Amino acid sequence: MKNRKNLFYIGMFAICVLGFAACGDDETYDVYGDPYNRVYILDNSKEYKIVQTPVSTVSNVDFTWEARCSKKASGDIRVTVAVDNSLIDAYNEEHDTEFEALPVEAVVLENAEMTIPAGEMVVADAVHLKLTDDANVLSTLKSAKGYIIPLRLVSAEGGNSQLSTNMLAPSFLTITVTEDNMNHEAIKYTGTGTLVADQTGWTATTNDAVGSWAEPIETIFDGNYETSCYMTTDSGDLLIDVDMGKSYSFDGIKMTVFGYDYETYTEKEIGAFSAGMIVSTSDNGMDWKSQGKIEKDAAACVFYAPLTARYIRIIVPDVSGWGTYWECGVFNVYAK
Repeated sequence: MKNRKNLFYIGMFAICVLGFAACGDDETYDVYGDPYNRVYILDNSKEYKIVQTPVSTVSNVDFTWEARCSKKASGDIRVTVAVDNSLIDAYNEEHDTEFEALPVEAVVLENAEMTIPAGEMVVADAVHLKLTDDANVLSTLKSAKGYIIPLRLVSAEGGNSQLSTNMLAPSFLTITVTEDNMNHEAIKYTGTGTLVADQTGWTATTNDAVGSWAEPIETIFDGNYETSCYMTTDSGDLLIDVDMGKSYSFDGIKMTVFGYDYETYTEKEIGAFSAGMIVSTSDNGMDWKSQGKIEKDAAACVFYAPLTARYIRIIVPDVSGWGTYWECGVFNVYAK
C-alpha cells in the first residue's frame, strides 16, 4: 500500500515537471498600459438665471470648462467641444423637466476648439460660454419652461490622443427665466403717479397676530405714519394682504412708519420696506403673481412699468426660524 502511494506522488511530480517545461517553451507576455493619451472632461453641470425686466435682461450665465488628458501630451492635442441639443429629450425625461433649447443666436461659445500644449495635461484656453450682448435677442428669452444648453466633448486630435471611453459625461447648463418688474435701485418714489387720496373701503388682513398694544391694522390706510400697526408671527413667514376694493393701475407702493433722526433729534417718516420682502399682486385674491423681492430698505417699492391689480400681498420672510414682525404706519399706491 505504501509503495502505491509513493508511485502516485512520483507520477504527479513528473506531470508537474513536464508542465513547467512546456511553459518554458512558450513566448512570455507583458501587460502594457493604454497606448493612447486619453482626453476627458468632467461633468460640470450648473444652474443659471435670466431675469427679464421691462427695461433690460439680466443674466448670470458665465461658464468655463477645461479638457484634460491622462498623461503629459507628446504633442499639441486639439480638442473640440460642441452644443448637442440632441441630448435634451433624454435629459427632460430623466429629470421630469421641459427645458427648451436655447436659441443659437443667444449663445456665444468661445474656444470651442481648445489646445492641450505638448508637455501639458490641461488645455491652455478653456471653453467659455456666455449669452449674447444683443438686447433684442435677450429680450425674447422668456420661456416659462426654461432653457438648457448641453455641452459635450466631440473630438481630440494629435499627440497620439483619443477620447476617453468612460469620462465623457456632458455638462448641462440649465437656465430658469423670471420676469421682474421691480426697480431694485430705487429706495423712494420718483415717478409721476399720485397717492390715492381716498382709501375708504380698503382692508388688510394678516396670517398671524396684530399686537394688542398697537393700532388696528386698518390704521395703515389713514395717511398718518405716526399711527402704526405692529404684526408678528411666532414662526413662519408673515403675510399681509391688502384689498383696495377695486383695481388700480399703479407703478409704486408706499410703506412708511414712524422713525427718529438721531442727528437732529427729531421725529421723521422712514421706509417700512426691508430687504427680503416679497411683493405679489392678484386680480382675485387667490391667484398671486410675484412682482419681485425687495433688495434694500426703502420707503417705496417702484416698478419699471405700471401694473393693474386689486390685491397686494407683502411677505415678510422668517429668516431666523423663530418668527418675524412688521410695523407699518402708511400703506398706499402711486396710481396712474
